[in-house]
Amino acid sequence: MATKKIAKIALEEAFNLPDIDNSNNNFTAPNGAKDLGAQLVDIHEQRLKGMDENGVSYMILSLTAPGPQGETNPEAAQALAERANNYLAGEIGKNPARFGGFAALSMHDPKSAALEARRAIKELGFHGLLVNDFQSTGADGEGAIFYDQPEWDIFWEEVQALDVPFYIHPRLTTPAVTKLFLDGRPWLRGATYFFSVGVSLHILGIYVNGIFDRFPKLQIVIGHMGENLPYQLWRFDHRMSYYVHEPLPKAKRSLRETMKTNISITTSGHYGTPSLLFAIQELGIDRVLFSIDYPYETIDEGPKWFDSITELTEDQKKQIAFGNAEKLLKLSPFPK
Repeated sequence: MATKKIAKIALEEAFNLPDIDNSNNNFTAPNGAKDLGAQLVDIHEQRLKGMDENGVSYMILSLTAPGPQGETNPEAAQALAERANNYLAGEIGKNPARFGGFAALSMHDPKSAALEARRAIKELGFHGLLVNDFQSTGADGEGAIFYDQPEWDIFWEEVQALDVPFYIHPRLTTPAVTKLFLDGRPWLRGATYFFSVGVSLHILGIYVNGIFDRFPKLQIVIGHMGENLPYQLWRFDHRMSYYVHEPLPKAKRSLRETMKTNISITTSGHYGTPSLLFAIQELGIDRVLFSIDYPYETIDEGPKWFDSITELTEDQKKQIAFGNAEKLLKLSPFPK
């Protein structure tokens, strides 16, 4: 019996600007990353062909890592974000029935980030925002800005008002951290393991510092089946309950409660069925969305895996494949 293809929305799918040299990337990808540069630039040819062949009806594009987060100069980071967003809006305009966008942001300054977020949503028509973990700073690139301190409330207030999802995507960590923790074990530095360490720590910082309590309608998305967080919920909440001395965590609800209301995860680059079923059990099926992670994964592997799953009903698969994203991104009616 042939596997039934289900219509899909893919949310964590990368592109790059044509004038950026993609030949010397530091990322692993299929075929030894030999084709990665060309695949990042291509939108309307092989990418679209792969979508058609694998039941991907709609793809959300976002600027590949590190993007503006790798620019230590605030003016350069802001210029890159604006240029990338303008370019992506133009490309989406060539085929808006198949492509949408998450806006890139410079995260050097909360007010500037909020202004570009508003422009990207209100003027360019993007569905949400995506940043690549921490913002690099300093002449040596060793400084890092995280977005969980009080000065960032002005930014989160704007994101909540815009009523769009905020996707936190991984990036390579600083050279000093890489040397300290990964010297002699370079295979663990990126998607294999350390990406999840960086994003999960950032999410937990946002959680413990009370961002979700101050902005209860905020919706954050993370990829790769939740960057290991669904599998740590019991232990994390259990250990947090032991904190009885000052300073107390600012979060008022458990992480489990918060993830069930404010955090969605995607299947990007993680095609393990037991992991998917566990995440559904822990978070609820309405918090799990399909994604591929193209071109860091092949465009067919994720869809073929998902279509072959037998442990879920067709209605459950449709909810993950497009229903949850349709609701989160306000795409209704979605052309299936």
